[in-house]
Amino acid sequence: MTQRRTKKTVNRARKEEERWCYFMLIIPIVGFTVFSVYPILWTFKWSFYNYTGAASSAVFIGLKNFAAVFQDKIYWSTWLTTLEFTLLKVPLEMCLALGLAIILMKGLKGSGFFRIVFYMPNVISVAVIGVIFTNMFGYYGVINTLLGQNADWFSSKLAAIVMLVLVSIWNTFGVNVMYLMSALANVPTELYECASLDGASSWVKFKDVTLPVIRPVFGVVLLLAVLGTLSTNEYILAFTGGAPNGSTNTVMSYLTTQYVPGFVDTTGTGRIVKLGYGSALSLVTTILFIFVGVIHQKIGKRSDT
Repeated sequence: MTQRRTKKTVNRARKEEERWCYFMLIIPIVGFTVFSVYPILWTFKWSFYNYTGAASSAVFIGLKNFAAVFQDKIYWSTWLTTLEFTLLKVPLEMCLALGLAIILMKGLKGSGFFRIVFYMPNVISVAVIGVIFTNMFGYYGVINTLLGQNADWFSSKLAAIVMLVLVSIWNTFGVNVMYLMSALANVPTELYECASLDGASSWVKFKDVTLPVIRPVFGVVLLLAVLGTLSTNEYILAFTGGAPNGSTNTVMSYLTTQYVPGFVDTTGTGRIVKLGYGSALSLVTTILFIFVGVIHQKIGKRSDT
């Protein structure tokens, strides 16, 4: 009798636990549906309409918005700027993060302090960073005052992109250092000892021991860095606003400033936000981002074989 009661009590406890688990799953499912699934379906629907915000005046136009996307020279030029920004930032950021992670893992004095220092910029708002660096590199900023000149650090596309790359790396590379340090901490010391017995140099240890072990984590960090850089818009909005002449607009900053209500200045201009066309642009952009992710995974699988 006692055993039966014990089994019943355990079964009840398990069923109660399962109910709570299912209940707790409801919250993220609802959140995902409301904030992810519904916006995607909304965007998909209105991409087939000439839609400006008033559903009553929306006109179904089929695939015309998508046809217009492939004829939008400004949109595709922002992709070129985005790729330039990515190719400049990601290799520099990953090399810097990996190098600092290796140095910090050496157990040098003050390494804990430097971990905090490198990570701190990651928790600072981009708006605050915008104020800081605008005051530093503005026409009458600190740098020009120290140099005794009035240089315009954002006068050309190249200069502006270089400044954006440096600022964005300073803001984000710290978290990559933390990820890579965690990966380095999981490299078995026995492998290094065996390599030392074979007379391997530091470079050979890094190439044949460290990289193969941390490759999975490094691949994920690289993918996050690439996708994060491709979707960059906050730095452009905070620093250049697309200047000079819209040449520093990335894909996401272009979509934000041209097709997101609240960012588009319609006051007294008679300008209408083309939400239908913006929806089509968003879907095409999302598909291209997914394509980049798939290509990255394919390359990662080939390198593992």
